[in-house]
Amino acid sequence: MLKISANTDNTIWVNASRNKTLSNPTYLMSLEHKVSGDRKYFIPQNITSFSGRTTYQEDPRVDLFKFGVYESGENLTGGTRSWFALNSPNYVNDDVRLKGTGKSYPNMYPWLSSSFGVISFQFDWEDVNDRMDDVNDTGFTITFNDILYTGNTIVVRDSRGGGTDEVRIALTIPILGFPLNEIEKISYTGTSTGGTSISNTIYVANWEEVFAAEPWTYYGDELYDSLKSYPITPLGTTNISLENYGWYYYRIYEQTSQTNLNPLFTTDVVDEGTLYLYPPPPDEVSYEGYSTDEIIIYDEDRIPTNHILQENEYHLLTENNELLTQE
Repeated sequence: MLKISANTDNTIWVNASRNKTLSNPTYLMSLEHKVSGDRKYFIPQNITSFSGRTTYQEDPRVDLFKFGVYESGENLTGGTRSWFALNSPNYVNDDVRLKGTGKSYPNMYPWLSSSFGVISFQFDWEDVNDRMDDVNDTGFTITFNDILYTGNTIVVRDSRGGGTDEVRIALTIPILGFPLNEIEKISYTGTSTGGTSISNTIYVANWEEVFAAEPWTYYGDELYDSLKSYPITPLGTTNISLENYGWYYYRIYEQTSQTNLNPLFTTDVVDEGTLYLYPPPPDEVSYEGYSTDEIIIYDEDRIPTNHILQENEYHLLTENNELLTQE
């Protein structure tokens, strides 16, 4: 059984990886209230890679999910937004003789401010003779939040490892005029001169989230190391709103999509069970006993009256301490 609380962030331990069939799935979670039947689907933030394990330190089947339960500010897919600092294996190993992976590697350098930053995409061609187009006509399309980026792009040809020029190619984008705090989705697609197509879409953490977290410190580095390849690190937050407290059924699905909230488009159920949502603690403690509206502080200079100070089922007590018996 899982336990979470309202009006706070929650971290839960689940066993999603134990039954996964996809190599790198995104997990969709559902909650169904046992009484009302209300359902909520959301993608929690998967913090397993940098938040440690349970007491079973060597058990890779344990996953840690994080999400908030709040009355407002609902964001059902925010947990997929991540910091990307990937370098291709050839770049990390400094060996151009290695066969390319045929993949692209996005790298968000620590952005300098909320209005200027640099992001690059290393294209690790399987064929070392493959090329990207000329610097002024890269042949690649880049969009930020589905808006076509028309700013400057730079093609960097890297010759690390003593190889020939143009062996390792990166497309570098100095981002100007597009607020980095607003970028959540980046897509890029294109074809090399040799006919190799590479496309990718990533959901990224914004500038404030990266600087607040300093994610390189999660992996033991005091400063960002541009020569390393860091794990994809989720920094975005998932918040859900639930109308009912108490018992829920939960299910966790695996999927390839990072935004899908429909269980019909998932692959398999990898974990399920029961979950209890506790209400938030009261903001202040208040007394709910007898009313104090009729109480008058005794003053010998005042004329006594018969205002009632206290009553129960059988007696009435006046401010003169005269006991009136109820017939």
